[in-house]
Amino acid sequence: IYVYKKRMKNKVLIIFKYAHYWNSNVINKFSNYYDTEFLYISNFKNRNFTETVNDINNLIKSKSIEIVVFDVDYFKFINFFFIEKINSKKKILLTQDDVGLHELHSVTASACDLVLSCCPLSVLKYKEKGCEAYLSNMEFSKISNNNNYKKEIDVLFYGHITPERRNILDYIVKEGINLKNIGHEGNVTGLPKDELLKLISKSKIVLELSKSRTSFVKNYASESIYKFYYLYKGKIIVAGLKGAACVAEYSPGTELLFSKDEVATFFTKEECVKILKKLLNNKELLEKYTNKFTSKVYNLYEDKKNFEPIYKAIEKPNHRRIELIKIPYWYLRISAKQILLRNLKLSNLIKAIFQFRIIFKIIKNSSLLTKLLIVSESVINTLWYSIIYTFKSKT
Repeated sequence: IYVYKKRMKNKVLIIFKYAHYWNSNVINKFSNYYDTEFLYISNFKNRNFTETVNDINNLIKSKSIEIVVFDVDYFKFINFFFIEKINSKKKILLTQDDVGLHELHSVTASACDLVLSCCPLSVLKYKEKGCEAYLSNMEFSKISNNNNYKKEIDVLFYGHITPERRNILDYIVKEGINLKNIGHEGNVTGLPKDELLKLISKSKIVLELSKSRTSFVKNYASESIYKFYYLYKGKIIVAGLKGAACVAEYSPGTELLFSKDEVATFFTKEECVKILKKLLNNKELLEKYTNKFTSKVYNLYEDKKNFEPIYKAIEKPNHRRIELIKIPYWYLRISAKQILLRNLKLSNLIKAIFQFRIIFKIIKNSSLLTKLLIVSESVINTLWYSIIYTFKSKT
């Protein structure tokens, strides 16, 4: 357990999946307003679902913690039933990557009082369902607005490089535009934060490519049928806070927050080059475009301006929670599997069997067919994975 202390009235516990570079940004945001503690679920070794919940609840009680934040992206263990069993006055769902996971997260969110999302379109989707949702910037924190560097880079690109992105970047260079490409492929790590921010400050324009990088968009609620989504990315925010302009591949999130004369968007590489040349060839236009954009970003995302409404929402005495008609079958299947597979080995198979009491509770109001399907699948999963995980631990 890790502690960031400030003498504030309330205490917050942030439950992260595992250690990740952006966790510190989330901690910094909350520690400006609360005594903030955090933990990693990945550190709960040799603890099953019930034991993990009990350990966290004991911590909450011993530390008099009132607010718990749940990091849910790509970690199905932190689900509706897990959050429901955590004893805190207020519960907050935090998502940085809602695309493809929204239907999963929206069920989980019904156990929470607030939702924080980095995407404006995602925020509207939650509000459409009746959730209290707020736009948050957790990708970077405490970014200095000291941007007194000479603008020696015309166009900067950073981030992952896919074949499609490379095609766009190569075309930009071919068209004679001075592009500094510091992108990376695969699992290669990008530049250190300070070095990256310095380069952004030295850039006239940051290029944002919004298409998702996977070969398809995963959908837990139904079949995966889309190759990609157009995503709103944090690069836009960072560019504005560091005094650079931004030209972005289209995304509905960008369109919701910025006008065309704040962030110009494109669909094709030809449109991209046309916009870049127009701005780079007209110093007065670029300066006006940059000033309007950076002012808008500051008003939306400066740390205090962004978090103050969130803080006020958290501090409200009452919150509305969404009451679902039922938990869908696909969600019950995922949750049952995650509950049973937690620390599952042949050596603790008896303890795992006792976890079936939780499964029976979560399917109590389901149809007979759903109960039969989930129980039978749970029995198979318990036997199969107890063998698999036991042999894995020995290799």
